[in-house]
Amino acid sequence: MILSSLKWSFLTEIASKLIQPLTLIILARFLTPSDFGILTASTMVIVFAQIFWEAGMGKALIQRQNNFQIAANVTFVTNIILSVVIIFLLYIFSEAISENIFQDKRVESVLKVMTIQIFLTAICSVHTAILKKEMQFKKLFWVRFATVSVPGLAAIPFALSGYGYWALIIGVLAGQLIQAIILWNVSTWRPTRNLNNTVAKDMILFGAWVALTGILTWFYAWADSLIVASYLGSNNLGLYRTGSELSAFVFAMIFAPILPVLYSHLSKMSSNKRYIQDTLKLVLNMAIILAIPFAIVIFTFSNFIELAIFDDNWRGIGKIIGVMSLMHGFSWIVGMNGEFYRAIGKPSYETIVTLSTLIIYLAAYFYAISFGLDVFVWVRFVLALGALFIHLILVKVVLKILLYKLIEKIAIITATSFLISTLILKILILLMTSEILILIFGVSFSMMIIFALIYIIEKNKLIPKIKPFIAQR
Repeated sequence: MILSSLKWSFLTEIASKLIQPLTLIILARFLTPSDFGILTASTMVIVFAQIFWEAGMGKALIQRQNNFQIAANVTFVTNIILSVVIIFLLYIFSEAISENIFQDKRVESVLKVMTIQIFLTAICSVHTAILKKEMQFKKLFWVRFATVSVPGLAAIPFALSGYGYWALIIGVLAGQLIQAIILWNVSTWRPTRNLNNTVAKDMILFGAWVALTGILTWFYAWADSLIVASYLGSNNLGLYRTGSELSAFVFAMIFAPILPVLYSHLSKMSSNKRYIQDTLKLVLNMAIILAIPFAIVIFTFSNFIELAIFDDNWRGIGKIIGVMSLMHGFSWIVGMNGEFYRAIGKPSYETIVTLSTLIIYLAAYFYAISFGLDVFVWVRFVLALGALFIHLILVKVVLKILLYKLIEKIAIITATSFLISTLILKILILLMTSEILILIFGVSFSMMIIFALIYIIEKNKLIPKIKPFIAQR
């Protein structure tokens, strides 16, 4: 069951994470960083609004083991009510948000139109949660494949026709509409009037902790963009967010498919603490050997990504892609820890550690932004390293996992990846003049050599533990 679910979950993410960056690169040829900045500004507000059902009630529904139909009804009704309230509030405050936070009047009209996405997401969030709980990732693959293709296909002709940032908005809404239609067709669940106050109280209490973590996670994911928008404007926001998203695609393609499968599986095994401990150790080791090499290689060749793909309007995006790849790579080492805490019914753990570092993050953002965008992205990486070790300490305290071997592995793989990729880059610069060839051969050779060494080292250690895990039902 795990292997089958992982297969379809990976296919889902690979399809989406290949289509999205390709369409983004195509659109970047016809649109400006400022156009992407407008979309980013509205998206960060909409994403914040969607936290309450996507991260809160949705997770609570997946974790629910009894009175499931009632719990699903409670989730559906709660989501609809929340969506209507938030849409109303956004209409009232959209002008103040656009002028006082983003200093860009264009954001107001975009926010009002994007409220359609909030309602469309709310009416199909239960269907998504049920498919994940039942580990129906084959169905989710086709849903996601269809819906990630639509935004780019819809946006490109409008971008060619000169619609600017509205081309991006049209694409997003078209994709969300298609997703809602398909989910209601592939899922057999339908809401009923069967509700229960006790179940509702339990769901909302669990969901509140997860939603609070989601809000704090939003600050980690979006507060940096918010500050860049407020201090440096839409153009720098477009550069920063596009570079960050392109680097994030790589890691999301690798790790995002694991999250829903892992959480659904661990929720069923939550009473077996030893199993949870062993699984977390396995996941941490897998994250280290996968995330760090990709982060280092992308950083090493980031300048050639800019030269080979982007035009002069996007000058400086290579450095952002490189440093943010380091940030995303090292963050993903502990990026799945929250699934373990939620699976054992302790969502507050991640909330507490996230809240404890939030003030440091915000203070560092406000200090770094005064030195410009280059310094700001490096501070993001340094903060990610600090958060990594805080999360590792939490793992040690909560699940009694020894850390010295993990830290040693992080150091060894980081040094090895950096030495190999830097050496290959220097050799290719001597042999080639084409930026795109240096990029293609450099990334390919670096990854092959690094992973070959990792396989030799781990073939009698980590790899034998992976096969029995994914073969479980």
